[in-house]
Amino acid sequence: MKERPVLISAIYLTLIVELILMVLVYNKVGTERLPSQIGRLIFQLILIFWILSSKSNVGLFLLAGYHIISGLFGMYSKGSSALLGQILICFHLIIGVLIYFHDWIENKIGIKNVG
Repeated sequence: MKERPVLISAIYLTLIVELILMVLVYNKVGTERLPSQIGRLIFQLILIFWILSSKSNVGLFLLAGYHIISGLFGMYSKGSSALLGQILICFHLIIGVLIYFHDWIENKIGIKNVG
């Protein structure tokens, strides 16, 4: 895990943001949206454990795709005009790119020497 600091940082940031959003939405809406948010969190945790325990890039691809698709769908949601909605759209798109290209980024900034 020490050899993948960009990926690990992106995963930690994803989990922190997801938990903060769950608390904020729960405080504003109540338990109405909690089941879907818990489902999203569980889905992400399954993919994260898959990524960290396997050499396969399928889990990595799925987690990056999840974030990119969430960002794209967020553009067309009714809350996308609010500042928080725009921040979340950018967050999902950036995290998706970071997760997918973590090897290239680590190589370019000199953290990891690939090949």
